[in-house]
Amino acid sequence: MKAPSEVLSSPDVVLGHLEDGSICLEDILKNPLNALLNHISSYEYIRTQAENIGQLELRKEMIRRELACRAELAEPSFERLLRKAYGWICDHGTSIGRPALALLCIWGFTFLAWRGWAAQEAAVTTWDVLYHTGGRMLPFVGGHAYVEEHTLKALRAAPHVLHFLSAMAAILSPFLLFLMALALRLKFRMSV
Repeated sequence: MKAPSEVLSSPDVVLGHLEDGSICLEDILKNPLNALLNHISSYEYIRTQAENIGQLELRKEMIRRELACRAELAEPSFERLLRKAYGWICDHGTSIGRPALALLCIWGFTFLAWRGWAAQEAAVTTWDVLYHTGGRMLPFVGGHAYVEEHTLKALRAAPHVLHFLSAMAAILSPFLLFLMALALRLKFRMSV
């Protein structure tokens, strides 16, 4: 399978040719297994050719499309679920905004839950809740460094549901930060 040089001249031309032939994401649901394999091999070929001529945007798009096809090709399993989640959360490593928005939503929900509880506690202020939830979400920020002892005791006495929310936020935030860093790396990658 060879592509003429004019096809690889710009990303718009290549994407136009691909979309004229068939639209992968729509055909995935309709076509048999061979169609997916043909799409993957086409995307791999165009990706390598784009890398050879220094078309990084086209290469990035082909990687994204190839991963989307591979997610559909995977058999129903935990791996397929992870591949789909990777696509939903960060558009296969190309979106910075989606993981940032997810991180912001998780922090906002956790902050509001803690703030709702803290409104009943005299020893806990909004700043204390901000330090506590921010310290859990961002591993490099010490949330307990600025909290006084009596406030820390009040935070420890919070309901278990709030501690569970904080633990889930603390587990998910490094993954979301990693996905943001992955997209930033891909966005600012330069050709040699």
